Amino acid sequence: MNPALDYLDSIKNLIESVKQTQGPAFEKCADILSDTIAGGHTVFLWGPGGHSSIFSEDALYRKGEMANICPIYDPSISLSHGAAREINGMERVEGFGKVVVQYNGISKGDAVVLGSAYGINPVAIQGAIECKKRGAYVISITSPGFSDASTYGGAKHKSGKSLYSVSDLYIDSFVPYGDAILEYDEFEHRISPVATIMQAILLKAVLAETMAKLQQKGVQPFTWTNSLQEGGIEANSAYMKKIWGRVKSM
Repeated sequence: MNPALDYLDSIKNLIESVKQTQGPAFEKCADILSDTIAGGHTVFLWGPGGHSSIFSEDALYRKGEMANICPIYDPSISLSHGAAREINGMERVEGFGKVVVQYNGISKGDAVVLGSAYGINPVAIQGAIECKKRGAYVISITSPGFSDASTYGGAKHKSGKSLYSVSDLYIDSFVPYGDAILEYDEFEHRISPVATIMQAILLKAVLAETMAKLQQKGVQPFTWTNSLQEGGIEANSAYMKKIWGRVKSM
């Protein structure tokens, strides 16, 4: 048993599955996002609930990430107010997804990238549906295999739908049902989850491809400087003035 190396190999294998099958989805996603930005609209990133909140939070005010995107971070459906409170309660509240969409002013012409490996909670499903009602293009990074294997109705949206099925486009993160990926006879259950890592890696790949597409279209993708380095705060201040008030999480 060598869990450390087994885990790294497992992540590598999942990434390889993505590389072998999701190339066209990455390409289309980057086209949509770059067109949205070039057209003067807003790209939103949203991890709707629990550990998924890390998905968008990691792109917020981060060196090398685009400043002209809007990561959504809502403490009410993050782990910051209590993990059990959020996972067992808040992300299952019907109607809250609509509240988040309204608060962030998502509208026609915008694009929203939702990251939820499980892709079943009510906030995620209702949020995606509400975004589409408002005329936004909805992309999800999720695991249809996980969603389809989920049978517990108490954790799902009342419609029974999954995130990938209500999205205009999705990228498969191949997170296995149950999330944990290592299985040994010595343990009663599988150990070592992969969802957060896979979701974050795929988002980074999408955003990198989007920046390349913008360059090809003659649009400069404004990126953050590290504010912990000399001159970083000053360099970022110009972007801050442009997005202040629009990016609610700033």
